[in-house]
Amino acid sequence: MRQTILAVLSLSTLAALLTGCGGDLVLLNSKGPVAAGQSNLMMNAIYLMLLVVIPSIIMALWFGWKFRASNKDAVYEPTWSHSNAIEVVVWGVPVIIIGILAWLTWWGSHKYDPYRPIESDKAPVNIQVIAEAYKWIFIYPDENIATVNEIRFPEQTPVSLRLTSNFTMNSFFIPQLAGQIYAMAGMQTHLNVMADSTGEFRGFSSNYSGYGFSQMRFKAHSVTAPEFTEWVNSIKANNGTTVNKDALQKGLLDQAEFASLRDGTRAQIQIDHIVARAVTPEEKAEAAKIQAEGIYPTKPHQVTYYSSVEPKLFESVINRYMSNYHGADHTAQADAGHASSDAQVNVTHANASVGE
Repeated sequence: MRQTILAVLSLSTLAALLTGCGGDLVLLNSKGPVAAGQSNLMMNAIYLMLLVVIPSIIMALWFGWKFRASNKDAVYEPTWSHSNAIEVVVWGVPVIIIGILAWLTWWGSHKYDPYRPIESDKAPVNIQVIAEAYKWIFIYPDENIATVNEIRFPEQTPVSLRLTSNFTMNSFFIPQLAGQIYAMAGMQTHLNVMADSTGEFRGFSSNYSGYGFSQMRFKAHSVTAPEFTEWVNSIKANNGTTVNKDALQKGLLDQAEFASLRDGTRAQIQIDHIVARAVTPEEKAEAAKIQAEGIYPTKPHQVTYYSSVEPKLFESVINRYMSNYHGADHTAQADAGHASSDAQVNVTHANASVGE
């Protein structure tokens, strides 16, 4: 009985949290159509499963009370073994619920596919995302600007994100706008989001990638169209601090500047241990290199704006890890591959729309 009471109290607390009584839970406080659809799918699944959980809890309490030792009026049937009605309920209801959940999963997987463009009469804002150690770098190819640990986009306008990584795999996540998606070295993933209104949203890495991963946090700002234009023009004019006084304004983001953005990946105690154990010239050279990289960050990298970007910087990061093209200049192949990939994605989504 004690375990049953604890289970009831735990489920009641969880239910209170899911309804919002426990505070502002971002997964249930969506600010965009994609995140709202995903939240609805999650809650519908929970409600369906509660159709089994709640009656089971009620029956467990009722059976315990009815057939207690002190209740002499309860029917005692020690030879009872089977009931067709009970078998239909305990097997039929779960099968129906699982069938409904399977259909919702299939429908939601196609409806909220991260590669699927958001339907809108406005042209999307294109942003290239690079996961670096330990920060997020955002390139606006159409505007020819870049930022570190901050993105801005107009409200009620689709945002098309292309993601890759310049070190280990990371998970890009803005809970109030869309689900998480991985950024992987040598690969390109897509994510489409849109904000219903203006506001500031929390973004971060939701996948452990080393000592400094907890500092991979950024802010996503949904602003009005005039404010977005003003922000872009300010950065291009090397005057981005007029919009964000806490930011750092710089000029060109080229390969040299990009390489300087990488943080150290080890703790000081690790570096000291490597240096102390280095004996051979090769080990000492490697230890000196690691020591020069520095320690992992203890706070997020300062928001930084770049007034221009070296052409094909995003593509060069992907190509760096493509083992089949070592030493080759395959910019043209990459461009053709991206065009083919986009065409294939559009055809796939068009077919999915027809099927629905």
